[in-house]
Amino acid sequence: MLVFAVASEGQDELFMNTIGTPNSQFDADAKEQQLRTESEQWDTATPEDARDDDIPTINLDTYFRTGSDDDLEDVASQLRVACEQTGFFSIIGHHVPSDVINGTFSQVREFHASSDELKKSILMDRPDWPVGGMGYLPLKNRKLPARQTGNLNEAFIIKCDDQLGMADNQWPDSQELPSFRKQVEDYAVHLEALGKRLLPVYARALGVSKDFFDEAFINPLYRLRMTHYPAVPEEDQGAYGIAPHVDTSFCTILAQDQPGLTVYSERRKVWVNAPVVKDSFIVNTGELLKHWTNDRFLSTRHFANNNTGTHSRYSIPFFFNANPNYVMHCVPTCFSEDNPAKYPPISYAQSQGVTQGE
Repeated sequence: MLVFAVASEGQDELFMNTIGTPNSQFDADAKEQQLRTESEQWDTATPEDARDDDIPTINLDTYFRTGSDDDLEDVASQLRVACEQTGFFSIIGHHVPSDVINGTFSQVREFHASSDELKKSILMDRPDWPVGGMGYLPLKNRKLPARQTGNLNEAFIIKCDDQLGMADNQWPDSQELPSFRKQVEDYAVHLEALGKRLLPVYARALGVSKDFFDEAFINPLYRLRMTHYPAVPEEDQGAYGIAPHVDTSFCTILAQDQPGLTVYSERRKVWVNAPVVKDSFIVNTGELLKHWTNDRFLSTRHFANNNTGTHSRYSIPFFFNANPNYVMHCVPTCFSEDNPAKYPPISYAQSQGVTQGE
């Protein structure tokens, strides 16, 4: 049985499971508390700047232009190394137009600069809105990830799946922000398409047919989080923009306008500050893909900091997941008689306590 506990600047946080048989007894609340305690014990005090190979860069342009099997194998080989050794990588040549990305950042800044009245009218999990986990999450919230102290960010979150469309989300008043919804919807369409274009790369990286994941992502569940990290006042120095966590997603595709993401290098056993590569997204494996691959692909811990100067930081993570009711069986190349599957087949919808974050 699996359980999702909350997450963040990636989108989901902790997507955890029992190791054992499908009939294992499992206390989801106890497991979530255990994971939260573990994350609070991570020593994040002395991060260093990332080296060139800490977060490798993969150029997708040639493969996306040609679609050839040779070019697919080339990028799949690079992705395999990144997912097995680092869990994080940057992608360039992704074919998402720069005007779509820049326009979305512009609208996100406008939203977060809008009135408190507008933002509070679309609060996440308000009693009179039928769907939870979407809408405005205020500054110093204790969700995504769930922590005892507030995360120093505010966010606007939308989500879609096989049952929820754009019209089911909360949206700000169009008279105040006339271009916001159209821009965000356009961005989400481009990012969903990018996620699906990456599926053959993940499949070949795992040595299965390039269409292996297609059926699982016919109607993917995704969340788009538009996050504002205000400049940190002196009294809040040392607090997290988003507390340390791992993402629950298949993968998270992150756009950021300034540095602020810090990830744990499993190879070097140190925390490293991720650079912002021009015209790139940062992609990381989530717990869903870690489990699907029987722990072959890493789900790497990370956190986000606020800008400590005078300017705000903005980030837009896209959390990409399989169809909610698709039952995930271990990838065939990831288990053997000597390395049996650790996790029982299960769908995202069957897991317990589903909530998500950056």
